[in-house]
Amino acid sequence: METIDIHLAEMAGWRALLARAQFTAKIELHPELEEYLVRVLFRTTKTSALEHGFDASALRQNSAEQNVDEIEDLRLVGDQCLMFAGLFPEQAITRNLPISYFVKVGQAAYQQYWGCRNDPLFGMLADFFVEVMDVLQAMREEDEHDWCIDPLSAYQLWRDTGSSQAWNVLRRATPALPSNSSSLAIN
Repeated sequence: METIDIHLAEMAGWRALLARAQFTAKIELHPELEEYLVRVLFRTTKTSALEHGFDASALRQNSAEQNVDEIEDLRLVGDQCLMFAGLFPEQAITRNLPISYFVKVGQAAYQQYWGCRNDPLFGMLADFFVEVMDVLQAMREEDEHDWCIDPLSAYQLWRDTGSSQAWNVLRRATPALPSNSSSLAIN
């Protein structure tokens, strides 16, 4: 009797959800980013890594002094920050941290990992972190048919990162257009 690989079906499901979220967010991810994201989503659903938080101490200034485990920790920190910022932003909010904190830490982790491993995929993850996060948030909102971040958090995220998904939340929440400039002081 032939066995069916459940993992393939589950990964195909993640691919379908990502394709729909990209369409909704009007963001097309590079195929390598999409494939890596499918694997991260698959791993995340199989582990409880997000329940334990992450260790930002893996970020170091001098990557030449890092051992192999510390270098892998950079990738894990980047992945966890991506999941916190994109799929579970309420975790950031309940920890009284702006979502942009996870964006900055995640980008830095991927950037350092890229510098250590010289793998262009992680350079793309660092460069397009916000777009990948936006797709994950769109996937989450589509599934729940509601915003995954509140308008105040959306404003802060949009102001700090330029997130298009945060901008969409703001546009749906109010007809007023916020300003990104702090120089618009009223005299």
